[in-house]
Amino acid sequence: MSVQNAVVVGGTGSIGRAVTSRLRAEGLHVVCASDDVLTESSDSMRVDVTDEASVRSLFDRTDASGPLSLLVNCSGFGCFTSIEETSLQDWRKTLDVNLTGAFLCAREAFKRMRAHGGGRLIHIGSVSDHLTLPMNGSYAASKHGVRGLTGVLNEEGKAHAIRATLLSLGAVYTDFWRSRPEFSPADMLSVEDVAECIWEIARKPLHIRVDELRLVPSKGVL
Repeated sequence: MSVQNAVVVGGTGSIGRAVTSRLRAEGLHVVCASDDVLTESSDSMRVDVTDEASVRSLFDRTDASGPLSLLVNCSGFGCFTSIEETSLQDWRKTLDVNLTGAFLCAREAFKRMRAHGGGRLIHIGSVSDHLTLPMNGSYAASKHGVRGLTGVLNEEGKAHAIRATLLSLGAVYTDFWRSRPEFSPADMLSVEDVAECIWEIARKPLHIRVDELRLVPSKGVL
């Protein structure tokens, strides 16, 4: 099954933009979906990943482009505070965006892929999904949840040619780091590095599973 139609959730963020551009350069029809899309079109749609109706509407509208073969979930929110300083509001927002959003999008994509012979789901993870780091309570909890979700998707999808990948990333130079000059872009991955990796996973035939891949810069965890 060739990759033809893709949805990139969180497509207006630093990583999402690079992924969308890379996939389009390979000839895919890509729907860029995000909560800050201002003008909607057949390839740019607004979605609130924490809202079930909004996610369902997004995938209903993408059906017009043909069978969905790839979902890349780049949507994310980070709150990097100590446990005692983490508010319930920030805890809930982190879990809602990173985990509930991944679930809602994966559920809608899974239904469509099952009906049309399979596909791939790629979730952006983090070193926080397998390493214990301070100031990462809510973020780590959400990413550990995505790890578990990805595994279940593989088990439930294996008979239907649906493959899920957790792409756990080390530091990537995104807009987040521009306000922190003490960290050098030279010590981080580029968004193009991530986009290239995602394309390499996406283009593999569906008899190959890539359950997890860890992509980190040469210095490891900064």
